Amino acid sequence: MSRSIQLFLIASLTVLCSSVAFAGGDDDKPANVVVHVRDYCDPASFNAALNDPKACVRDTAPGAITFSGFLAEVIADKSVGAWRFVPARVHHDDGVNFTLENLGGETHTFTRVKKFGGGFVAPLNGASGNPIPAPECAKVVDGNLVPQPPGPNNIFLPAGTTMNGPHVGEDGAKFQCCIHPWMRITVNGDETHGDHQLGGH
Repeated sequence: MSRSIQLFLIASLTVLCSSVAFAGGDDDKPANVVVHVRDYCDPASFNAALNDPKACVRDTAPGAITFSGFLAEVIADKSVGAWRFVPARVHHDDGVNFTLENLGGETHTFTRVKKFGGGFVAPLNGASGNPIPAPECAKVVDGNLVPQPPGPNNIFLPAGTTMNGPHVGEDGAKFQCCIHPWMRITVNGDETHGDHQLGGH
């Protein structure tokens, strides 16, 4: 096997392992899964564009994505790759207990939804191709989106914080960020292992 093929296989396996977590075992106990909540916002441009000095509170790092770059990627791809939940899918046998770690610079939500949809930021809903908000994220009042209040299944996670997430039983669940609605995670029970493929949406 050539070295280039070996490197390709190693890289592919690394991506796969970062996208899918297999949880649970033979002990009939819920698995503990850590979800990394990520973004790569550039503080100067995000804070200026959003007129909020705390919109992005991460340290400036090489390669951070400016607000204009963020918008351009959302419009072009309907998502921004650096804004994501890792892993994006979890397979389990006996339920999952989540620990949520926000490694980014923005606040995100980890919201349990029946069906993926938009969030409570109308421009991002439209740009990402999710014009209708998930009802667990927002309700429409006089034509405006009003965020649903925080709760055990609608966790607001400020930058740099770690929190316990909700328990998921054997039936599985879907979670998304109500600010950036392409940030999603699907939890599947053991019986559905072969029914899902990797994907961002």
